[in-house]
Formats: sequence, C-alpha cells, structure tokens
Amino acid sequence: MTFLIFAEQEPPTRPHQEANESFMGWGVGVVIVAACVLACVLAWRRAKSRPSTLPVWDDETFETEVLGSLMPVLVHFTRDWHVGSRAAMSQTELLAWQNRGAIRVGFLDIDKNPATMARFPGLEPPAYLLFHQGRKLWHRPGLRVAPDLQVDIDVALSREGF
Repeated sequence: MTFLIFAEQEPPTRPHQEANESFMGWGVGVVIVAACVLACVLAWRRAKSRPSTLPVWDDETFETEVLGSLMPVLVHFTRDWHVGSRAAMSQTELLAWQNRGAIRVGFLDIDKNPATMARFPGLEPPAYLLFHQGRKLWHRPGLRVAPDLQVDIDVALSREGF
C-alpha cells in the first residue's frame, strides 16, 4: 500500500529546473515571433522592389481592356501600400503564368481608380474578380493561394463553356 502512495506522488522540482523551463518557453516564443516578423518584412521589401510584369488597369482602360475583352479576365484588386496585396502579387503572377493564352490577368489599384471602385462598393483588397464578356463571374476576397484560385477559375470557365 505504501508503494502505491509513492508511485502517485510527483518528484519534487528544484528551483533551477523551474527557471530553465520558464526561460525556454519564453525564449522559444520570442524566437518564433521574431522569425515571423522578419519573414514578413523581407517578403514585403522584395515585393516592393520587384515590379510586376502584368498589366495594371485604371479607370480609363477598365471598360475596354477588362469588360470589353473577349477572353476571360482575372483582376486582382489591390492597394500599392497594402502588405496583404503585396503578398498576393506572387500568387497572381503564378496564375497568369499557368493560364497564359487562356485568360488575361492584371491588377487594379483601388486607391487610384475611384470611378471603377464605385462599381464594386465594399470591395477590400486583396480581392480577385473574374470577368467574361462584361459579366462578373465570381468574386474571391482575401489572401488566396494560386491552386485554390485555379480551381475556382476552372469551375467558372467550365460553366461558361471553356
């Protein structure tokens, strides 16, 4: 019976063990947060320094280049200063490369184009809109990865007969 009592009791902890455990928990957390912040800053600086090769539409060209296009058009609504929009830029470029010849892909800065934005109230970047022959096929708000957007594009275009 006394053997069972000893087996159920935890061994006493020593002060230096508690200090090491609390430091390691706190220290690891700081390292992880610092690494995440550094990765975000470096990604933002890289995206800011590298201009995109995709077209940038504005209020004057939106009607003819996007709505008047015979090809489907994917528009990435963005803000030049928005970190989430910068992060989504690489996914948009990947979609453009994967769909070259099948759809047109480009950007529209919502801060510089108020007339176009009046057509889409409440739209917050990053956001993707797919158009075909002047009609909006779908709207995907938020930061999305290219494979998920590709599935949505394929489904929408298959409904249109592509």
